[in-house]
Amino acid sequence: MNYDSYRTSMRSDLLIGLEPSGDWQLATIHRSNSKPSALVPFDKAVSLKRPTGWVHFFIHDSRFSRLLRDPWRYLPILARFDGVISPDCSVFWGYPLYRQLESIGQSREIGSWLQRNGIPVIPCVRWGKENTYGFAFDGIEPGGTIAVGTAGAMREKESRAVFEAGFETMLDALSPKRIVVYGSRRSPVFVSAEECGVEIMQFDTDTAKAYAKRAE
Repeated sequence: MNYDSYRTSMRSDLLIGLEPSGDWQLATIHRSNSKPSALVPFDKAVSLKRPTGWVHFFIHDSRFSRLLRDPWRYLPILARFDGVISPDCSVFWGYPLYRQLESIGQSREIGSWLQRNGIPVIPCVRWGKENTYGFAFDGIEPGGTIAVGTAGAMREKESRAVFEAGFETMLDALSPKRIVVYGSRRSPVFVSAEECGVEIMQFDTDTAKAYAKRAE
């Protein structure tokens, strides 16, 4: 088979140099010890004239789907920033397990590809219910900085329970040195992580910043 003829449609060029890990051979994002000073969402980052901080994807998937469709187009734009947190592709519990694996795999693939193209990357970690633990933490080299998003996860009882239930498993699997939290850190799991020596760096969402500004 002539694999080159499928390169564009299958995005196989993103796999060049990929290091697989885990049973599902997810793309590996190597350890980062970065400490971001500021975060900017992807949809705003693409139009900034003076790039600063780290680009994040803790936004609705529709607002970064263009990157997933045509990543090479945005490589020069992302390279202007201090670094990138890998895409936070949504993991919907009601979807078949292969779709949840696909979301996590896509996040690793883009993050690994960016890293191999010289961009500093902090891996975003997203998990679902217990049936995702077998792959949700693969593809991330342990011992570095990781990022999690809690926007929305802390508001609903079930979402909070799922997040907190997987957090300890994540700590055991990845032994992070530092966790970048986008959103609320009002959960006992973060207190427990700090007591174990994990540094927590919390960043408010744009919505929280807007409410705080109105209250001034």
